[in-house]
Amino acid sequence: MIIPATHTEIEQIYLAAEMSECRSLCITACQSGDGVTSVVAALAERYLLAGHRTLVVDLNTFHPAFECIDIAPSDDDNLGLLVEHASTHQMFTGLTVPNNQSALLAYKDPAQLQNAVTQWLTQYDRVICDTSPLLHINRGNIPAQVVASACDQTALVIMGGKTSSGQLEKAMQLIDNPSISLLGSVLNLKQQATLAQEMVRELNRLKFIPKSWRDKWASKILTNEFLAQSA
Repeated sequence: MIIPATHTEIEQIYLAAEMSECRSLCITACQSGDGVTSVVAALAERYLLAGHRTLVVDLNTFHPAFECIDIAPSDDDNLGLLVEHASTHQMFTGLTVPNNQSALLAYKDPAQLQNAVTQWLTQYDRVICDTSPLLHINRGNIPAQVVASACDQTALVIMGGKTSSGQLEKAMQLIDNPSISLLGSVLNLKQQATLAQEMVRELNRLKFIPKSWRDKWASKILTNEFLAQSA
C-alpha cells in the first residue's frame, strides 16, 4: 500500500514533528500489518519534498521491508545506501536490518542505539525508523520501545477495525517512559468499512426486498458523502 506524501494525516504528522523540532522519528504499531512501513515511506517522501536530506532506517527484524540495491562501493565516510521497498519498489537512502548478531545486540542497547542515531544525524537532516511491532517480543527483535527512546519523537500507527483496546493499552504501557516522547497516532482505516458499506451490507440481508430496489438504494447510499466516513 502506497500512502501519498500529501495525505492529510501524513501532513499533520510532518507539521507536528517539525513544530516540535524533531529530527529523528520512530514509527511503530501494536501488530504486524498495521501500516508502519507505508507511513514511514510516505513521511520520508514528505521530508524529501521539503528539501530535507532523509535517512530511512529499517529496524523491523520481524518483517524487514527494505532491500539494499546499491551496487556502488561502500564508503565508510558516508552512511546510507540506496534501498528499495520490497513490494512498492519505492527507493530511498537508508539502512537495512543488520545482518550480523553483534550489530543486532548493539541496537538493542538504548545507549548504543542513541549514539547511532546521533551519528546518522551528522550526515542527514531527518532520520525515520521503521520498527518491529510493540507486542511482538522475542529475542530476535530490536524492541520498538528501545528505538522510540533513541529518537526525538514516536508516532503510533493504529489499524482501525483490527487493533483492540486491550492491544492498544498494552502498547501504551510499553512506551509509557520518561525517555519516550509520543508525537501522536495515525489511524489506518484501510480495513475498516465506511458507514455506507456497513449500511449496504445490512440492506443486502433483507432478502424480502427486491434485488433491483436494493441495488438502487445501495448505489445512492454509497455515493452519499456523509456516509463515506468510516464506521
